[in-house]
Amino acid sequence: MIRGLIFIHFLMVTFGANAQTLSLSEITEQIRSDGKIIDVGKSLKRWQPLWDAADNSKVTVTRDLKYGPDPKQGFDLYEPAKSSETLAPILIFLHGGSFVAGDKAMYANVGYHFAKLGIPTVVMTYRLAPDFKWPTGTVDLALQLKWIRDNPDKIKSGDSSKIFLFGHSAGAQHVASYIFEEEYQIENDGVTGAILASGSVYDTDILNHDADPQYYDYFGRDNNVYSERSILNKLDGRKVPVFISYAEYDKDNFQYQASRLIDALYRRDGEMPMIKQIMDNNHLSEVFHFNTGASLFAYDIRKFIFSKSEKNP
Repeated sequence: MIRGLIFIHFLMVTFGANAQTLSLSEITEQIRSDGKIIDVGKSLKRWQPLWDAADNSKVTVTRDLKYGPDPKQGFDLYEPAKSSETLAPILIFLHGGSFVAGDKAMYANVGYHFAKLGIPTVVMTYRLAPDFKWPTGTVDLALQLKWIRDNPDKIKSGDSSKIFLFGHSAGAQHVASYIFEEEYQIENDGVTGAILASGSVYDTDILNHDADPQYYDYFGRDNNVYSERSILNKLDGRKVPVFISYAEYDKDNFQYQASRLIDALYRRDGEMPMIKQIMDNNHLSEVFHFNTGASLFAYDIRKFIFSKSEKNP
């Protein structure tokens, strides 16, 4: 785990120091050229200079807060520096990483961007496979929510009764698991909506075929339990408003998983959830482009958050 954090830090420092600053149009052309390739190093090289150049002076950051004893059970809090008389909804972001990688430090851009939009944002990390298997990510999200519920005054600009969960890739699976599987939900969690960006395993049937080998590090290899771990079989309980997104250049499985969940929710509700295809983006740039001046997606998320908050006074 420590080696993983050191490697992430190495990537960010290396590519931040050596990278040429590209324009957004140049980055878009490179993304189109790459197609559906997922390359963390190349993506950091593109986006790190823009993150470094961003003016973050209007955001206050509190780093390395803890919601549990494990080194990975931590979060950074991003809040608007200017106080407001009205408390805003709180956003919690869960990173991806194929269930085995990722850290909050790599996604500071998400926290900065949404704090600038007036939304206090928690960027959390969680225990990872292979050391920690299903349903640890969901359990850690519940612990993060418990921390906020039990410490409402710690997020000075946020309304703990209006919390929105935002997960990307593996993080989206953890968010979906929490909002649809009532056995993991805590009382009075404040969850008002969820943004599910390019989730990897809503439908666990993918595990019976040729899935990413790292998925098995989290879900295991006992195909007798896959069906009971499928999000699609857990939709009969609590109905949390969802916003489902996927990237134009996502790999096929991410687009397929989005379509499976959209179809299941339509069959349940008789209407479509909010959906967005993020054009000219790939799996990583879907979230890496925040805080670079490039993101209309962030405004769609902000609109979703505030519209659902008004319906849940």
